[in-house]
Amino acid sequence: MAELRFPSDDFPAPVGVRVDAPDRWVPLPHVALPLALGREVEEGEFHPNVIVVVSRIRADHTLDDAHAEVLRKLKPLPRMRRLDGGDVDVDGLPGRWVEASFKGGGGSVLVQSVRTVVVPRGPVADLVQTTGTCTLTQHPWAAAEIRAVQESLRVDR
Repeated sequence: MAELRFPSDDFPAPVGVRVDAPDRWVPLPHVALPLALGREVEEGEFHPNVIVVVSRIRADHTLDDAHAEVLRKLKPLPRMRRLDGGDVDVDGLPGRWVEASFKGGGGSVLVQSVRTVVVPRGPVADLVQTTGTCTLTQHPWAAAEIRAVQESLRVDR
């Protein structure tokens, strides 16, 4: 009888992820994700944030598949408007990003920027997504900080 174990060549460990936190951005470990950070703001204001999620996927799942899924999830959001997007390099790997606005809870308009990269891991792959969120009124100053966090993503493979 053979013993199977994780991690191993057949079942590789998930990739590690790292980002740089700008001034006034703090870790949010209580959200129970691989990485999450939020911008310090005045009490009562929405906290701009960036989360990083790592998911195991099949090796044949492509970047096109993963990006299409992001777009499918954004499409039904109330008053969703696609603002920008395109191809992007993510730590030497091809990635894709999209930025959209939509009506969030409490009537505020939120802006989300989602970056997606697929990391080959032998018989499987890891999907790494960074999602940055702020309100439309915060966007003029928060967008640059969110992009800086997303652009700093490093994948430990």
